[in-house]
Amino acid sequence: MKKNKLFIMLLIISEMAFTYCKSEDGAENPQPIVITRNDSVEHIHEYNVVASARNWKRLNGMECFIDIPIKEINEAILNDGLVMIYLIEGDKHIALPFNYYQVRRILSFQPSFEPGHAYINIFGNFILNVSAKYEFKILIISKEIFKKNKNKNWNAFLNQ
Repeated sequence: MKKNKLFIMLLIISEMAFTYCKSEDGAENPQPIVITRNDSVEHIHEYNVVASARNWKRLNGMECFIDIPIKEINEAILNDGLVMIYLIEGDKHIALPFNYYQVRRILSFQPSFEPGHAYINIFGNFILNVSAKYEFKILIISKEIFKKNKNKNWNAFLNQ
């Protein structure tokens, strides 16, 4: 049963992999990124992000990225706190960075951060499906909470 679930998850990810990244020169206006904030605990910010394939910007033939503006990502968080990004597939949360391997191909989801912004880069030989929506969850954990809970499994926090 677990092998079937893994196989299905890999099929879904491979479907995402063979899609089209919209060129920055494109005439169409990209759909807005939908960002929903769900703070359930003080000093922990939780965002759900839904992005259309048209939101991704192509850097070159092998790399696309999306810029997610989030004001809570500041120098203090970057230096002493924690920022985590998850790809959501059904009821699964896949922590980034994540590499998906396929015969003669690799697709890599890589997060990066700077004050006020989270970025998700996709590296690989792929085409984004223009009708697809991509869901991510972002956790921003303050210095105070992170220091008190250094050994906490933050992945389990998502299932509370």
